[in-house]
Amino acid sequence: MKVVAVYLRLSLEDERGMETRESNSISSQRILIRGFIRQDEELKEYEVKEFCDDGWSGTGMDRPGMNRLLAEVKKNRVQCIVVKDMSRFSRDYIEMGTYLGQIFPFMGVRFIALGDHYDSREHGGTTIGIDTAFQTLLYDLYSKDVSVKVKASFENKCANGEYVFGQVPFGYRKSTEERNTVIVDKKEAEVVRYIFSLAVQGKGSTGIAVQLRREGIPTITQMRRPDKKTEDGKTHAWSSQAVRNILNNRFYLGEMAYGKTVRKSVGSKNDIYIPKEEWKVIPDHHEALVTPEVFAQVSKFRPELSTKQKREKNPLTGKLHCGGCGYAMVYKPLQGKNKYRRFECHKHSLLKIPECCTYFNADILEELVLAMINKELMMRGEAAGQEKSLHMFQKARGMEIRKQLKNLHQERKQALESKEALYERYAAGGMTPEEYRREADGLDQQAGLLKRQIHDGEEEILKLEEECERLEADMKQVIRYSHMEKLTQELADTFVKKVYVYKGKRVEIEWNFRER
Repeated sequence: MKVVAVYLRLSLEDERGMETRESNSISSQRILIRGFIRQDEELKEYEVKEFCDDGWSGTGMDRPGMNRLLAEVKKNRVQCIVVKDMSRFSRDYIEMGTYLGQIFPFMGVRFIALGDHYDSREHGGTTIGIDTAFQTLLYDLYSKDVSVKVKASFENKCANGEYVFGQVPFGYRKSTEERNTVIVDKKEAEVVRYIFSLAVQGKGSTGIAVQLRREGIPTITQMRRPDKKTEDGKTHAWSSQAVRNILNNRFYLGEMAYGKTVRKSVGSKNDIYIPKEEWKVIPDHHEALVTPEVFAQVSKFRPELSTKQKREKNPLTGKLHCGGCGYAMVYKPLQGKNKYRRFECHKHSLLKIPECCTYFNADILEELVLAMINKELMMRGEAAGQEKSLHMFQKARGMEIRKQLKNLHQERKQALESKEALYERYAAGGMTPEEYRREADGLDQQAGLLKRQIHDGEEEILKLEEECERLEADMKQVIRYSHMEKLTQELADTFVKKVYVYKGKRVEIEWNFRER
């Protein structure tokens, strides 16, 4: 069964006017495209699959629905794509031209844009014409124009003192009475003022975090999202970083700063950071929680005065967790007073959980993880060798199913043709309505049964192909990574998802391997 993909997209830039919003809504796109497919003699026989991106801009191609669609195209599971217009697929002139002129023709995918009266089949495999190229350029220019206007509107609102950012700093909340304004949240503000008072007394950020936990003061997450569960049973706890973020934030002085970053280009997700002295600051923007004198007194916590240097990265950084508390362990390289490289549980001093693994020698841990990877690879290799005969059987089974599918497709085609001939006979008066209905229902049942058999066969082939791909991937990994003498970043990223270390130096690994 051939597949026609229906792609739908809607973004905020499409909702600027009532008329535009109605014509571009997801439901309107779906009705238009589905109606076209039902009326097309060829496409109405295809299986229809829908891919949707609601709330995503067309300036970039990295969208969930688009990614799923292109993954199906790469696997040759889509023969045709239908969109309302080209701007639904992409507003990027270069990207759109590449897909229309190179990728889709190479993959044998037909592309139809209804609003632009474009059908790639009419080009006979040649590149897109000048009118289509010009149309995609207009979409690209339109998106850039919208981006400039949205940015200008955003900056104007900020300059007028409106708070148009998403998250409000802890201690404040958005007003429900006046749009785009922030007001003090009394419960959160008490915690913020208490943190500043402890800092004025000379306590460090770690000491403040310990005291907040000891006194049972809820964390930011607990106060704002009390229903949120922690991962792996972790305990909610204040961290020194959370305390430093509060002590460093000039928002508590009543200042609002904007213009901290700019996008590299339209559609890009990469930001360019603006120097702090070039930020635009509005003083007395909202009610302050601390005085300038108090803020100046704790200014030793400012990040710009930090003496921290860039440290070497360990292959297990971000993957290693304490089995006692569940939090990530911090890597300490060989420098200063450190006599050896090690990982430390940075939450132990805050949580005081007896089961925490307080530290682990990094050299020993790397050797242990490498040995466990090699052992797992050896087991994978032996299993893959035993499955080799199964692999040959699966290929043979796949060929057999494809032959059966060919016969089933032919039988279904004959059933549909027989129904057409039956109708012509009925229209010519060669049979009664009851006779026609009885025989037509029989042919419909036959065609339906054949369709289900075809679907089941295609599903089985897909499973066989995935199993073969898994086996081949396992063999390649075994050959490539076996007997490595050092734990590298590539090796850790490929095989290790998480590592848990427990008191008593017990080690458990959560693998990135596919399930056998």
